[in-house]
Amino acid sequence: MNIEVKGINGRLIMKVQENCSFDQFLEDLDQLLDQPLFIQEGYYPRAFFDFGCREVSNDELGQLLMLLNQKERILFDGMTLLQQPHRVQIRKEQLHNGEEMVIDYETLFLGIVNTGSYVYCYQDVYFLNTVKGTIVAMNEDVKIYGHDFQKAQIIINQQCLHDLTTSALTSIYYKDNQIILAKEEKYVSNNCDYVG
Repeated sequence: MNIEVKGINGRLIMKVQENCSFDQFLEDLDQLLDQPLFIQEGYYPRAFFDFGCREVSNDELGQLLMLLNQKERILFDGMTLLQQPHRVQIRKEQLHNGEEMVIDYETLFLGIVNTGSYVYCYQDVYFLNTVKGTIVAMNEDVKIYGHDFQKAQIIINQQCLHDLTTSALTSIYYKDNQIILAKEEKYVSNNCDYVG
């Protein structure tokens, strides 16, 4: 049996062994649900499935739910999902007058955004160099960060911030139907301790 079952806080945790194939897991679960414990009148325990670091595809999830629906012995109470690592895309291009760029992922932008160029952002963007062009947030949840804006244009939710010029670390975002500009004037230490 490749499934370890534990009862915690009124629900069953079904931990699947790492080296078990998904087909073998389904076979084992099918057999497990035929045990007398799960064939009691009016007994429908909630079950949470712990797949560890295994990535479960939509097709496999569909197979699991279909088996649970056929057996009608437990209530599906969730499962672990493989967490995608936080990734930031790095772009190094320099944009010139008339050039456009679309930012689909959280991005660290190392190049210069010159006057007359446009950056369309669907995710947060961090500018480490000079921004003279136009930055357009394609939804109101996008945050724009930078420290060297020179007569830049920022457009969020059809509102425009004209001729933004700053040399301080600045975050720009949309809140309460307006564009908010927050300058970080002070440096705050991260208070890290060395553990040896």
